Amino acid sequence: DTTTLDAGYWYRNLRHTVRFEETVRLLVDDGFGTFVESSAHPVLTMGIQETADVVAVGSLRRDDGGLARFLTSAAELFVHGTPVDWAPLFEGTGAQRVDLPTYPFQHQHYWAPTSPAGTGDAAAARFGMRWETHPLLGGALPLAESGEVVLAGRVSLADHPWITDHAVLGRTLLPGTAFVELALRAAAATGCGGVEELGLEAPLTLTERTAVQVQVRVEAADGTGRRSMTIHSRTETADGSESAWTRHAGGVLGAAAPTAPVADWAGAAWPPAGCERLTAEDVYARFTELGYEYGEVFSGVQTLWHREGEVFAEIGLPDRARSDAARYGVHPALLDAALQPWLAGGLLDVPDGALLLPFAWQGVTLHAAGADTLRVRIARTGTGEVSLTAVDPAGAPVLDLAALVMRPVERGRLEALLGAAGDRLPLYRVGWRGTAGSARPVRRLAFIGSGTAGARARSSAAEVETYADLAALRAAVSSGTSPLPDAVVAAFPPQSATPERVREQTARGLALLQDWLSGDEDTVTERVRLVLLTEGAVAAAPAEELPGLAGAGLWGLVRSAQTEHPGRFVLADTDGTDASATALAAALGTDEEQLALRDGEIRAPGLVRHEEPRGADASPATGPALDPEGTVLVTGATGTLGALLARHLVTAHGVRHLLLVSRSGAEAAGARELSRDLTGLGARVRIAACDTADRPALQTLLAGVDPAHPLTAVVHAAGVLDDGPVTALDAGRLDTVLRPKADAALHLHELTADLPLSAFVLFSGAAGLLGRPGQANYAAANTFLDALAAHRRATGLPATALAWGLWGEASGMTGHLSETDLRRMRRSGVAPMTNAQGLAFFDQALDRPGDQSLLVPLRLDTHALRAPGTRTPALLRGLVPAPSAPRAQAAGDTAARPAGTGREELARRLAGLDETARQRELLTLVRAEVAAVLGLDGPEAVDPGRAFRDIGFDSLTAVELRNRLGAATGLRLAAAVVFDQPTPHAITAHIGAELAAAAGGVREAGQAALAGLETLEAAVAALAADDIRRETVHRRLAALVTALGPAGGPAGAAGPEPLVAAPEDLADVDDEELFAFIEETL
Repeated sequence: DTTTLDAGYWYRNLRHTVRFEETVRLLVDDGFGTFVESSAHPVLTMGIQETADVVAVGSLRRDDGGLARFLTSAAELFVHGTPVDWAPLFEGTGAQRVDLPTYPFQHQHYWAPTSPAGTGDAAAARFGMRWETHPLLGGALPLAESGEVVLAGRVSLADHPWITDHAVLGRTLLPGTAFVELALRAAAATGCGGVEELGLEAPLTLTERTAVQVQVRVEAADGTGRRSMTIHSRTETADGSESAWTRHAGGVLGAAAPTAPVADWAGAAWPPAGCERLTAEDVYARFTELGYEYGEVFSGVQTLWHREGEVFAEIGLPDRARSDAARYGVHPALLDAALQPWLAGGLLDVPDGALLLPFAWQGVTLHAAGADTLRVRIARTGTGEVSLTAVDPAGAPVLDLAALVMRPVERGRLEALLGAAGDRLPLYRVGWRGTAGSARPVRRLAFIGSGTAGARARSSAAEVETYADLAALRAAVSSGTSPLPDAVVAAFPPQSATPERVREQTARGLALLQDWLSGDEDTVTERVRLVLLTEGAVAAAPAEELPGLAGAGLWGLVRSAQTEHPGRFVLADTDGTDASATALAAALGTDEEQLALRDGEIRAPGLVRHEEPRGADASPATGPALDPEGTVLVTGATGTLGALLARHLVTAHGVRHLLLVSRSGAEAAGARELSRDLTGLGARVRIAACDTADRPALQTLLAGVDPAHPLTAVVHAAGVLDDGPVTALDAGRLDTVLRPKADAALHLHELTADLPLSAFVLFSGAAGLLGRPGQANYAAANTFLDALAAHRRATGLPATALAWGLWGEASGMTGHLSETDLRRMRRSGVAPMTNAQGLAFFDQALDRPGDQSLLVPLRLDTHALRAPGTRTPALLRGLVPAPSAPRAQAAGDTAARPAGTGREELARRLAGLDETARQRELLTLVRAEVAAVLGLDGPEAVDPGRAFRDIGFDSLTAVELRNRLGAATGLRLAAAVVFDQPTPHAITAHIGAELAAAAGGVREAGQAALAGLETLEAAVAALAADDIRRETVHRRLAALVTALGPAGGPAGAAGPEPLVAAPEDLADVDDEELFAFIEETL
């Protein structure tokens, strides 16, 4: 009765206690299981769902209050079992209810794959082969007379990236289930019924830089129809030479498949009666402790239960692997996950110091191919043995395994077996390659702020103007008193490093970046790039002195700004010579975003593999041996990585005296346990509380080191984060991150400079090199550490900076990362490394650093870097092979194209469409980019009417979406466009309007250019023959012709031969020849 809802009712509603939870629970106890909130926007449904496990649905939503939303809500109720009378909705339409299909629809591609010689079996048959469509095998060759068959294939992490999610002790291995899949395929190809037995003899390790050729050799059938078989592999070589074959497995294929047993446990009662539920999270945590490393694809255990001697589980592939499942008999990751519950319920015992590995498979029979979801039963059949029965969700048989025999392998022996040295992930270093200057150097430079670089640059070919600050430049351009420059340069004079100077330089750079980004409608900042020019702030060669060390943090700061705002900023470092000042104009005419000028030579940075000395150049002691009688200082030591490193120093490097420092010291969580562990390993440990950014406190700490065990090595692993977009940072947030990392490192450097240290290791981060978005302050701290290590090397002191990639185990530096953050990092090519891989990197860098002060322990996912739409960080481009032209066209990699290409492609797609179709096409584009940023399955998963904030966007994902849409459309979108246009519908309309305005501007610009040519003709004709300005006019006209490029092509591109050939030297032509050239060319 709504007549009682008067002012008094609402007053009581607001002032008195609302017994909402009690009421909900009372209703649930009375048998109500469905709640409908009839309102303009759901407010109570979340509270209901938090109170009880019931169905709670709202009728409408804010900004989504139409019939479609109402019907969607009704559908939610319907699929949860609430009766809905749909008849009134379809009355008069002729619609009628139909039954659902008996199986879910599957999306599959039916394009016929091709081989170089043609298509499918038809091509293979020309060579007496059968073409195999299996992902791991390419063809089968029956051998003449013998009755043998050889199946061949190729396996690599690039072609099969799911394998990277399977590792043991930090080494990526082809899983044993992949050998089973190869054997099952061989059985199918030779008419056999299954695998009677398969013994594993040697692991197959894989690295990112190698591929292996695989052969499955099946012998002729014996009198019973059984066939022996073996599996071999060999590594592909760069020069095409043949490497040795390694035998990995051997076994017997059975003549006929046995009848599938009835899985009575897979009936209607699931899980079976008498089972206790276990958690998959606990199982995977235990696997990690033991040294098994399972990534997403191999983490398929969803739920599991156990009872005496057996475990039941539900297994599924993640979405990104499901599309491949139909191509396998049983996907190796699915079968591997199906067997993983052996660890639960005490089915098998793992001896201390060892791992259990598959040794033999017996009685493997495949009943149904292509499954992506399983229900399984695993039972103990003997000591170290389990059996497996797998069915689909409907209970139909999929696979039977009579026995999997597991054998323990001692960890040290396994390390040797896997070939620790040969299977290490590659270390990287920063190499500076020489690059040619542009044939079209910039003509006008505007220097802002103080510094002498502007005066030196006057010796270059550029016209140079100086301005007090950016505001003065803006005023001069807007008033028409100064032309628009080709580049704006802010010079940072060299300064030696103190904490105050590092702050001053970095804060000035931050203020300049923010000022530049604040003018969305500003002509200067929208059309011109800002160049931040340092002097001696980065090392472009080993042992290079750095007089501008205080400015090193600028490089990390600006790299993050470059990632967040592509195309807006350039970094350049000069050696201060006149030759380099002269080369600046040519350097800025290139497309490079990061440059170093050394004695006039232009260099650009890129990651390259760090090659250890080999052969005659190799030395057994190129790195420092840690003195067991000396003390090793570790900062940040009570954090996850610091504690891991401390244990490793004791167990792997024989360190016996440790000074472990953190702000909390012994009061930190886990500190006492760490001390006990290390003491038990034979080390003497002191855990001290000290703010290492406080120089007097650090000096006192170092003075307290026992003289009998003097300080001999330093590992600086401390650091904190305060993430945010560059536009949201301030001096305080810079200080938060710089103090524990940069200030502490500088104090450690100065206070230990006179000590005979064997190692001075700085834990830096790849964020400073790759420009991770949202971490500009952290990146600045890291690049300062990189430069400090170079500075120490140049002065003869030991130093190695390690610019770490992503550690897979959560820590104080990575635990805050969301799934969206991790997906963003994966898209940028950074894959998580295991603890074992990270420690192997540390050992490699410590043992053989060579002449490098900066090494980059980074696990790269080159497959992600080649993905369409990926904007590859500048330093990684040399590691990613450029696709051929056809592939580049198909991939649609807008991020790597010249400006405007994305707009031209989109314009071709939109050409000829009416306004409704144009908006639909643009909305599809927007939804696709939103799905890519959030890691959703596809555009259909994005509700175009929902606000970006409601679907998980934050400031960093907003920046990424802005950049992707800018690359796809060719538009320069405002930094806040995602929040100014809060839904996919709104941003689609905004982009449509911007594209229309841009098209109109192009037409107007063309008309203005033609009118300007007429004026130009008159002006040139009026020049006197002896006018000294004629030479300048000649040069400018020649540059204009080059900049214009061919009709329909990009500026500066080579065009067709002109009807009138260009004169060799414009200075030698007369007026008639010049005008003829202009008319024919323009």
